[in-house]
Amino acid sequence: MRLKALICTITFCILLCACGSDPTDNSQIVLTTGFEEGELFYVGDNKCYVPEAKVYIRNLEDGYESVYGEDIMERSVGDTSVSDKLTSMALSRLAEVKALGILASDRDITLSERDIEKCGKAADRYMGSLSDADRKDLEITPELLLSMYEDYALAYNVYNDITKDVNPEISDDEARIITIQRILIPNGDEEQAAQTANIIYAKLSEGEGFDTLTDEYNGSGESKYSFGKDTDDFPPDFVNACFELSTDEVSSPIVTDEGISIVKCLSSYDRERTDANKIRLVNDRKSEAFDKVYSSFVKELQTNFNSELWNGQELSDRKLDSEENFFRIYDDVFGSPDFSKS
Repeated sequence: MRLKALICTITFCILLCACGSDPTDNSQIVLTTGFEEGELFYVGDNKCYVPEAKVYIRNLEDGYESVYGEDIMERSVGDTSVSDKLTSMALSRLAEVKALGILASDRDITLSERDIEKCGKAADRYMGSLSDADRKDLEITPELLLSMYEDYALAYNVYNDITKDVNPEISDDEARIITIQRILIPNGDEEQAAQTANIIYAKLSEGEGFDTLTDEYNGSGESKYSFGKDTDDFPPDFVNACFELSTDEVSSPIVTDEGISIVKCLSSYDRERTDANKIRLVNDRKSEAFDKVYSSFVKELQTNFNSELWNGQELSDRKLDSEENFFRIYDDVFGSPDFSKS
């Protein structure tokens, strides 16, 4: 058995950060002990119970293990274990869902009959996938699971309502992704670096292959890159110079703080990656619009966490028998991306 105990102050920060307010401002934290049985925390008038947290935690862990391998939970990021980070993520996501439920009421947003039907279908599917041992570990009931899916769907409806006016049109030029190959002569002796760059450029002009010269002169472990105009991986002057190139065109030496680069454009327009980048840019616009409304709203909400109850909880190390995942079922049934990933 493993203990999932996060100290009270950290958990308050999780909840407050999830709700967009300043974690050092405790004015909205109500330090009371008046919790219902099994109540883990509340955000405003919405309450969260221990089984909800267990479902979110175990299913987030399942998602990470399916991508990174079952040993991912034993790893650490800095001084914090991946397992504890995922616990924090699960609590943060739950706090956000509960807060959005209150915002739904303020904006007169409800679930349609079709939404309710889909929630029932999702809950039946997930509940039906759980073994008796799974249900015991999660302490979940059909009624609570249905409520969880309804909360999640309502939160998505709020997100969708807030972002409905975001312009989804992204031009090819704005989203364009290029692929380059770079020979980098790192900073050091500036005069020597300049001489080396001139030698390389002269050899290219004489017809020597870029790949051959990359193998011989490149001072970086990597030579091929794909990126858009908004990349933070390279300085703006370098990016602008690269975007001026046509496919198979070679640049003159480009000077940056990192060194001197000579670039060959392998593709001035990667269609598949450009289309994917359009989706990312639209999601960025939606996230910005959502955060503006959400962060303002939650500053007025009160939150409280039952640390005594949480510190007494244990989660089994036993892998769930179910091959289903709470979040993937939602995506499958609703045909919508998880709003919190946007």
